[in-house]
Amino acid sequence: MNRPVLAAAAALLVLSAALPASAFDPQNAERIKTLVDTGMQYYWSGGDVKKAEAEIFKGITLHGRYDVVEQSFTEASKLAPEQLNFRFAVASSQILQKKVSEARATYQDILAKDQTSFEAQAWLEALARIGNDETGAALAHQALAGLDRERAEAYRQRFVRAEQIIAEKPNADVPVLTGKVMIVALGYALAKDGTMEKPLLDRLDVTLKAAQANPAARIMVTGGQPQAGVTEGDVMTRWLVDKGVDRDRILIEDKSKDTVGNVLNVANLLKRHTADSVILVTSSSHMRRARTLLDDALKQYAIGANIVPVVALDAPSLEDAAKISADERLVIFRDLMRVSGLWAYPGLQQ
Repeated sequence: MNRPVLAAAAALLVLSAALPASAFDPQNAERIKTLVDTGMQYYWSGGDVKKAEAEIFKGITLHGRYDVVEQSFTEASKLAPEQLNFRFAVASSQILQKKVSEARATYQDILAKDQTSFEAQAWLEALARIGNDETGAALAHQALAGLDRERAEAYRQRFVRAEQIIAEKPNADVPVLTGKVMIVALGYALAKDGTMEKPLLDRLDVTLKAAQANPAARIMVTGGQPQAGVTEGDVMTRWLVDKGVDRDRILIEDKSKDTVGNVLNVANLLKRHTADSVILVTSSSHMRRARTLLDDALKQYAIGANIVPVVALDAPSLEDAAKISADERLVIFRDLMRVSGLWAYPGLQQ
């Protein structure tokens, strides 16, 4: 064999040694696919945890659906350590389980592998803010600005705005507004038989009052998780029409599966069906998150509509509704990061 051929063969061997085993091993690739599919299945709809434990994660004890999700991506990450998206998915699964310290460690691990990861550093700032750690947030922001100053400032403004909304007192008074008004009523998961649960009925009661007080306003109902062949948008529309609301006033957003999807789709629709003001209707326990996310989504779409929140009270009093727990802070910031464009499960789920 001549020298050029020998040199090429040697180079190929060096390249092969540098590539992960997952690039060559069909069994690894199939195993990774099974793990990713399992993770997303349990993320969306759950399943038999004991069955997953016995058939997919032999020898590993699992405690719940999100534990299955976390373990799925942890195992996938071991098989393909070069795929940092799997590490981001692990961190998202830990946040779902309120395992903040573990998530922080996972993002730090990502940064150890890729010091330029803006997304991981942004999450470290968010986690510090979730924990009211001002010093940690300042240090994380400094590091973030070192990666991209302009983008880091945009996230700082996001976080500050979220804190402002969180601090506001809930409002249960239906306004009478001038100009072009859109009433946005957020859905709530239907029962298995397709009927509405009390939180959704309470939201619709407030929506009806807002529609009656603002007879020229259009109404957008949201929610696309089907049960028994119908979505929240379907049954909400039917309920309002049965109460005397003109069907032509109602827009249906029935593609979203969660609050993040709700607000992004609402913002997209508002780009076409413009409004000066948006009366946002949801439960008091949901309003801080919904308003924070919608506020951010409207800014992304360059929509200047003013958001007027009106709660369907699901607490003993407005004073009780004003209290915010550590868990709610976590969920608000978690979904704000998703709305900002940082996918919870990169390439799989926003």
